[in-house]
Amino acid sequence: MNTGETLKFIRTKKNLTQKEILPDHIDPSAYSRVEAQKRPIRINDLQEILDKLSITPEEFFSLSSLDQEQQQFRHLFHYCGNHLDNKSKKKKLLDYFFKLESTKTKDLRELSNYIATKNYFHQHWQEVSAIDSKEVNYIFNLLNQKQFYFQYDYILLSNLITYFSTKQSDILINKAYPIEFEESRDYLTKKFAYNTLLNLVSIRLHEKDYDKAQKYIKIAQKQDKTASNYSFRMNLKYLENLTNYLTKGETRYMKQVYNFIENIEDIGDLSYAQSVKEEVKRLTYSNGKNDNNEYIIALIKDTY
Repeated sequence: MNTGETLKFIRTKKNLTQKEILPDHIDPSAYSRVEAQKRPIRINDLQEILDKLSITPEEFFSLSSLDQEQQQFRHLFHYCGNHLDNKSKKKKLLDYFFKLESTKTKDLRELSNYIATKNYFHQHWQEVSAIDSKEVNYIFNLLNQKQFYFQYDYILLSNLITYFSTKQSDILINKAYPIEFEESRDYLTKKFAYNTLLNLVSIRLHEKDYDKAQKYIKIAQKQDKTASNYSFRMNLKYLENLTNYLTKGETRYMKQVYNFIENIEDIGDLSYAQSVKEEVKRLTYSNGKNDNNEYIIALIKDTY
C-alpha cells in the first residue's frame, strides 16, 4: 500500500471519518485526494493525522510502502528462496535480474538487488552467474568511498563479505562500525549490519584466524546498544563460546554451544540447527589445539 491507501486502511479499520482525523488547516477535499492517491501530503501534516489516528510513524510505515517496486522485489526474492522450483515466480525474478544485468549504470538499490540475487541464487539456478572479482573490487571501491553507511550499503557489505580479502574486510569494517546513529536505524538496516559481523567471525574461524575472530566479536559486542535484537545476541554468544572452545579447549564452552543448538531445535528451526551442527563438526574435527575432539564428535552425533 502507498501513503494514501494506508491512511484510508487505518482510518476505516478504526471506524473514523475523514473529518475526525483532519487537522483544522487541511481542506477535506484536498485530503480526499490524498487518500485517492491524487495528491501528496506534507510530513508535518502526516504526523498530525497519525497522532489523531493514535498510530506511530513506525507502525504506519511498516504498513505502507513508498517504494512498491522494492517491496515487490523483496517479496519475490524471499518467496523464490523458499520455493526454488516455482516456475512462474522464478521467471519473474529472473526477468528482473536480466533487466538489471543489462543496465550499464545501476543505482545503489539496483546494484544491491543485483548482487543479492547473484549471491543467493547462483548456487541454485544455473541462469544466474557467479559474482566475479571485477564486481567485488568495484563494490569495495564504492563502499570505501562512503563516509556514512545507509541500508543498501550494509546489504552490499553483508552479501560480499565472504568475497572480500582480509585486508579489504578490515578497511570496510573500520568504516562501517560502530553503526552511526544506531538507535535511530530501522530493523532491516541493523539486521544486515549485524549479520555482516556474525558472518565475518565465522569466516575467520574457518580460516583458523582466531585473533581476527576475537577482534570482530569485540566489535559486534559493542553493537545493539538497546539490547533488543535477541537473535543477533544469541548467535554472537554462540560464536564467542565456539571461539573460546577452539582457543582454550574447555568443554564448558562447548556445552554452551550445545545449549544453543538445543534452543534452536526447540523453536523448530531444524535446518539452521543442522547447519550449526555441521559448522561445529567441521571446525572441531580440524582443530589441533584441543584434546577433546572425541567429546565433540560424540556430542554432534548425539544431536542428529
